[in-house]
Amino acid sequence: MQILVVDDSKFIREMVSAIILDEGYLPYKAEGAQEALGVLNETDIDLILMDVEMPGLNGFELTRKIRETLKEWIPIIFLSGQNDDSYLSRGIDAGGDDYLSKPVNSIVLSAKIRAMSRIAKMKAELDEANHKLLKLTHLDPLTEIINRRGLNESLARFWRMSLREKKELSVAFIDIDHFKLYNDNYGHQQGDNCLRQFSKLIEKLLLRPLDMITRFGGEEFVVVLPETSQNGAIAVCERIITALAYESIEHSYSETKPYLTASLGIATNSDGADDAEQLLQQADIAVYQAKRSGRNKWVSFTH
Repeated sequence: MQILVVDDSKFIREMVSAIILDEGYLPYKAEGAQEALGVLNETDIDLILMDVEMPGLNGFELTRKIRETLKEWIPIIFLSGQNDDSYLSRGIDAGGDDYLSKPVNSIVLSAKIRAMSRIAKMKAELDEANHKLLKLTHLDPLTEIINRRGLNESLARFWRMSLREKKELSVAFIDIDHFKLYNDNYGHQQGDNCLRQFSKLIEKLLLRPLDMITRFGGEEFVVVLPETSQNGAIAVCERIITALAYESIEHSYSETKPYLTASLGIATNSDGADDAEQLLQQADIAVYQAKRSGRNKWVSFTH
């Protein structure tokens, strides 16, 4: 564990840090609220041992600020020369988890640290399990890319970001051409292999960390392109069409080309969409237009 000691007394900071080192953990020290917040911004702290009586923000006020600003829960144990029960009550109300009176008893403090270590370990295991569960609920099991649920959540987030930062957001709706004919003639197992190969190909063509390929359902995919203009989205779609021609995944039963092709629809938030859902609908309309006008091409939505 990495443990932050916040106390305006250098003697207390050094003494408590020595106890932490004896327990085999790593201490960090802060003289007051400003230093403590700086450490928390730069370091993953697992436990805070905090003095209550400090100049500026006292321990209770600093705890409230930490609880308001940090998303992650960090256990906080107060250290105070006051042993009145009302102080304990105020500490818990402020967001603290335990309370020790000064002078600090090294045996009791060591026991508290070990107890908090077990809690921190259980929390880390729970966080990891929740993270894995979240991945499972947001990943398409066949292609191992973001599924429709993940698309909806991500697109809504990028939409809010585009409004806040006044930047363009584009999406490209992709529909593999004549995929039913592919499945009917090559078989569903080969169809699944084709979908995996297709999604990996698109994924390699996305050059920026924020760009993402998602599976909308069946043979439909959506590429989300934050901070991207219509021209930028067109360039991505051109790369996809060119890469499909170069890759030439066999599709002898296609009515368009003897290899796998796709129709693409582009929509950008500057096209007049009111929200992320409408932006996706506009891209879907553009895909339909691409399919009606010959497939194996991109069409940009116009309103």
